[in-house]
Amino acid sequence: MDNAAFVESWNSIIPHKIRPAELEHPTESFMCRCLVSFFRMMKYDVTEFDHMYSEPKDSTMRKRVQLVANTNHFYQLCLGSKQRNFLYVDLIKPSPKKTIHVLNILLNYLFYINMVRDETVEKATQCTARYHELEASINQQKREMENHKIKINNIEQNISKMRHQLPQLEGENEKLKEMKQQLLEKIAATKAADEELAEKITKLKMDYAMLQDRRVDDEEAAALIRKNEELEAEIEEYEKQEKTLQTTNSEYATLISQIKPCMFAAEEILQNPPDDSLMKLKNQVDTLRLNYSKLEAECARKTTTLQALQKNCEAIREYVIEMEKQLSMGHKTKRKTERQTISDLGKQQLQLDELHEQNDVYLEQIKALKEEMLLIMQMSEQAKAFLMRDPVNRPVSTK
Repeated sequence: MDNAAFVESWNSIIPHKIRPAELEHPTESFMCRCLVSFFRMMKYDVTEFDHMYSEPKDSTMRKRVQLVANTNHFYQLCLGSKQRNFLYVDLIKPSPKKTIHVLNILLNYLFYINMVRDETVEKATQCTARYHELEASINQQKREMENHKIKINNIEQNISKMRHQLPQLEGENEKLKEMKQQLLEKIAATKAADEELAEKITKLKMDYAMLQDRRVDDEEAAALIRKNEELEAEIEEYEKQEKTLQTTNSEYATLISQIKPCMFAAEEILQNPPDDSLMKLKNQVDTLRLNYSKLEAECARKTTTLQALQKNCEAIREYVIEMEKQLSMGHKTKRKTERQTISDLGKQQLQLDELHEQNDVYLEQIKALKEEMLLIMQMSEQAKAFLMRDPVNRPVSTK
């Protein structure tokens, strides 16, 4: 390497600039400044060498020896041999050849050290960034694990709460089953009575149409009025029965709509009982079913009684028909009796219309209760599914 190339390389990295002329005629001061600049670039503390020529002679000599020793160490280190040395005379009386050789060796070593330092700093920076990234990931995983533990604890608490509520729900379900059966029976009876009452009202309207063409004299008017009053009393009694039956029907329909969803949910739970307590409940359900069969037999007996009552009603109808035959023998009837009969039938018609309106209101209420019970059924199914699902698989920690 020629002097110009060396000077350019030296000045590109070391703040202390040199000139080619100084290499051709080196001095002790030049050599000291170059060596101190080298050690400063090597991160050594060289402040003691800044003013060594203004110090006493012994101190200056001691610092020269120290500077030579340090330089010789790096010189031999770079050459890989201890046979060649940088001597004291090379500092105080430097030669151009030896000066360029020593400075070139030191400059190459400085380039190598800087390259190694840059690579080391880069790797250390990468390792530090990777460390912080892994630390953040570990902290995130710890937070997720804590949140997962909290969720698992909440789920276990909910499961425990549901299990405590299950016996109460099953007891309520059994009561609702019994109420449903009773309501079904009463609704059937109410429907039959309602149909019978409608038939009677239709029959009375037909009878009135037949009576319009008939007349009775004054002597038979009293008997006709009495019979009419008896019929009116009977109609009023039937209307009261109809109102009672419709009210009962509405109540039973409401209860049935409330019972049905719970029955379905309870039957599904009892078909696959998870423990012995539910098996006992299933046996109790079987017992209740036997009681239900007995109640059906009782219902059949009452149905027989109802048929007997219907036969009595038929006898009453035949009696009314016989009386109509007797009345058909008359020729006149009083206008006042006709107007009274028309007025009474109008009132009965109004009462019948009111009953139909009340029935429509009851149907709307039943519909609203059905929607509410559907919501309860959905909640019951969700609770059942939550209780019957697989246990939560907790994550296994690995060390």
